[in-house]
Amino acid sequence: MVTIRTATVDDAEHIAAIHNETWQAVYADVMPRQFLDGLDLVARTNMWRRAAGFAPPFGLFIADIDGDVTGFASVGPFRDADGNRDDSVGEVFAIYVAPGHWSTGTGLALMRTGVDHLAGNGLTEIRLWVVTDNPRARRFYERFGFVADGVQRVEDFGADYPGAKPVDEMRYTLHVR
Repeated sequence: MVTIRTATVDDAEHIAAIHNETWQAVYADVMPRQFLDGLDLVARTNMWRRAAGFAPPFGLFIADIDGDVTGFASVGPFRDADGNRDDSVGEVFAIYVAPGHWSTGTGLALMRTGVDHLAGNGLTEIRLWVVTDNPRARRFYERFGFVADGVQRVEDFGADYPGAKPVDEMRYTLHVR
């Protein structure tokens, strides 16, 4: 059974490991292998340690199955393309489940928790960005009720690596009451 709880700084290394493992699995055909193989666990651990201390409306949640961290979600105020915050809109910054736990209900439990957290903080419009070439994630978001809103952007993940190409992302929006 999946248990969702608020993450602590002690969970940061587990979160970072899932973050790296999931990127390596999901983006193998989208981003350069050298870039994915070089994802820095220490840097990501430090990033998630800082995030665990953010106050609401930010939220960082982990999924636990029998004492094993199997996924995480990070939410907070929406950031536009320039990184400016819009405190009237929420955003799902990240939601990742370790590949060995896909299709177990873990992602759904994490998404419900993140959306409920944002709505509980008064944010009834929630957005997220997804790599356009990630059909599994897009189907998940659409089943949850998110709708592609027509806004797109391009990211340069791994731009310094041979074979890198710009990564197209699309934005999804959910309205909650």
